[in-house]
This record gives sequence, structure tokens and C-alpha cells, in this order.
Amino acid sequence: MILSLSRPVTLALSTLLLLNFYLFHRVLHQPVVTSTFAVNTTPAQQQQREQQEQDQQQQAFLSPTPTPSPEPTSATQPTWTTLSVSAATPTIAPTSTAFPMKLWQKSGPKGVSPDIQTYIQSWHALNPSLRHEILSDDSALAYVEETFRDDWPEVADLYQQIQVPIIRADLLRLLILYADGGIWSDLDVTCEAPIAEWIPDVFVKDDGNIWVKEQVNVVVGLEFDGWQFASWTMMAKPRLNHFEAAIEYVMHQMEGIAQSHNVSLSGVTMEMIPDVVDASGPQAITVALLRSLSHTLGKTVDRSNITSLHEPRLLGDVLVLPQAAYAALQGGYPQDQGPYLVSHHYAGSWKNVQGGEQRR
Repeated sequence: MILSLSRPVTLALSTLLLLNFYLFHRVLHQPVVTSTFAVNTTPAQQQQREQQEQDQQQQAFLSPTPTPSPEPTSATQPTWTTLSVSAATPTIAPTSTAFPMKLWQKSGPKGVSPDIQTYIQSWHALNPSLRHEILSDDSALAYVEETFRDDWPEVADLYQQIQVPIIRADLLRLLILYADGGIWSDLDVTCEAPIAEWIPDVFVKDDGNIWVKEQVNVVVGLEFDGWQFASWTMMAKPRLNHFEAAIEYVMHQMEGIAQSHNVSLSGVTMEMIPDVVDASGPQAITVALLRSLSHTLGKTVDRSNITSLHEPRLLGDVLVLPQAAYAALQGGYPQDQGPYLVSHHYAGSWKNVQGGEQRR
């Protein structure tokens, strides 16, 4: 027997089927919601977590993600490091917002002595994530050539022609800090405090949960004389007009000495240089940086602004640390100038008798 349904019943059944299909389809497409549960922590655990986050933020600022260095291209390069090169384009503003966490140093033909190796270990003990490069005579020459030849050929020529080892050593640190930034330190220097602590907290601010070193692009410390910047250790961001000015100052000094003796740059000898400190050393760097600051700030900045400091002073974007920071050993370990950051042992690593550069 064929069951016949009336038209209204058929319509009602069809409606119910369509409604059931719609509801089933809607359930399948509901988003999945994950429940969150609060984790109870003690005040000590919360404080530890906040401190870890703060340390990570500071480290992320101070130590950007490193890029792999290319493999060594010659047997003359150090076995435990590689030669990195970068193009230098003179400019008046930094292109990086962070201090590169890389230590640059220079050895001579005799390499690194056991005493120097002990000094080097002090840097890594206090700065485990520090990248490190030690240039030899040959790799330093290659670095300058590859970094400056195309964009600043006068600098490449100057470095190649200079035959006085100490002048070359002084110039190299300026070239590296300008082109790549980071930390320059002579081999006869030991690290006494983590680099992350070199800039006092008063110059650090929390900018949208990102820890930044407010306005600081250069960190220098006073020598034991209390008014010159120590050249054995300096920290800077790359491509700063201050170090461009310092390079030009040394270039002008050396060209003047060559002209006064009627010789080429390659003919300048140590005996022709009246005062190395003034030609390329601490005094030259101090004068050049203060002149650059004066130009940048539109007012005179001179030795009166830095003499006998007892606390860090920010001049424009240059942070000047008191004598205790870099020259405590020579200054009798002053007790009223803040922490000791490095110690300079005056091994004279640039001299031939200590394994310095060879005269050509």
C-alpha cells in the first residue's frame, strides 16, 4: 500500500530536514576555543621571571642577531676567527640602532703569547655571546682594502702607504669602528665587567618594551691624565660622523708630516713624527671627536667639558666615562668614579719586540 502524504505534511517534513542540515553544518564550523588557566606563582618566581625578561630585552638590544662570517680566504688569517668585510660609505648618521657585540683586536707576526691569551679569555668569561676577531698584518691590510677601496679610496691608499707600525695600529681601530662598529680593544687589555654594564642605567630607557641606550652612539673613557680619551678600548655604533672626522684628522696629520719632510706617505719614518699621540693616538682622537661634537651640537665642546670627571657625562651622543672605567690601573684605582671596566697592562703589543707589525 502506497502511503500518500498530504501537501502540508510534506512541506513540514522538508522544512525540518533543511533545519537539521543547517544546524549540523553550523556546529562543524564553530571555532575551537582553547581555555586558559592562570598559573599561580610566588612573588619570588614572578620577580625572577621579570628579571629574565628584562635581561633578554637588554641583551637583544646590545647584541643583535649575528650574521655568519665568511670562511677564511688565506692561510695568513687567524685560525680561530674569520675575516669579515663590509662596504664603507661616508655618512653623518649611524645606520644601526645597536652596538654590535663584536670585539676587534690586532696581532703581529709573532701571534698571541700565553699572557695575551689570558687577557683574551677575560673578555669571553664575562661576555659569553661576544663575537671576536683578531686581525693579523695581512688580514688587516685585506680588510681595509676590501672595505674602503671602492667607496673611500684615499683611506685605502693611506693605510697601504703608511709604514710606521704604531700609526697603522692607531688608524686601523678608527677604520674598524667607523665601518663595522663594535668594541675595539688592544690585546694587552683585560675585561673587568660585562660589556652590557658599561652604559649606566641612567642612560637606559624602556621604549615600548624595547630596551634602548638613549642617545648613546659612542662610549669612551678618560686616560690617566684626566682629559684625553683612552684609545686602547672604545665602543661605537657603525658609520658615525665622529669617526669619519677622526680618520680625516689622522689623514691630514700624516699628509702634513710627509709634506714638511718632502717625502711621500710611504717615506714617513718614526723619527719624522713629532708626537705620535698627537698624530694618531689619544690626543688626535680626542681633538677630532670634540671638534665633531662641536660641529654637531652647534657649540664649543672642548677639554673643559671632560676634564677630571667623577661620573659619566653624555656629550651629544658620546658617553664619556671617568678615568676609573678604562684607566683605573694607571690612576691608582680611584674609589669615587664608579666601576672599573677594563685594565690596560701596557704590554706594547704594537712593537716589534712584543710581536707587533713589521716595518716594510
